Amino acid sequence: MKCPHSTERERQERRRDSLGSSLVSSQEIKSVFAEQRDYLYWTSLVITGDDAMAEQAMANASDLSAHWSGVFRDWVIGWANHVTVRAAVRAVHDLISASAKRYSGSSCEASDYDVLSEVLSNGQIVSLRRVDPRDIVAALDPLARSALVLRGIQHASIADCVLLLDVPRHIVADAYCQALRWNRERAGDDLKAAVGSWTNLTPST
Repeated sequence: MKCPHSTERERQERRRDSLGSSLVSSQEIKSVFAEQRDYLYWTSLVITGDDAMAEQAMANASDLSAHWSGVFRDWVIGWANHVTVRAAVRAVHDLISASAKRYSGSSCEASDYDVLSEVLSNGQIVSLRRVDPRDIVAALDPLARSALVLRGIQHASIADCVLLLDVPRHIVADAYCQALRWNRERAGDDLKAAVGSWTNLTPST
């Protein structure tokens, strides 16, 4: 006679098997880091501002992820980005703290705080990622760069940024405002340059 609970037990076992098959192996995680290397390196270099530190942060993130057993296949690329950012931020923690001390007063106008609810769109992210990381490093301090990556690109909440950056909320907000202001100006300059080039190519009548 069939046990009355066997059907439910079988369903649970099938569900466990299904979940197990959707988890990635350590080798698959390493493969994702290799496939996404350019993207992850850009992110790491923007935060650290140093080639060697960026490479080391990526290596640390890859090693950490290889020992993590609960990453689902659908999340693995996002996970690789997340741990790379964490490793990069950890590598420049002292520089971020030093940057925070320079924000003694508000760098944002009252109206600027409306942008704290904003994150970069896919198009804005694509545009920003075309920028040489060294140009971003030259324009923004480590805290502003980290806030731009975390909040702007990864869409982390301000609260999560505060926890990861270990900086007061109003300082994170000021740094993010500064980064957004710079990015708007950069995008505006790029647009003007593109329009100028198009105008120069247009034959006069």
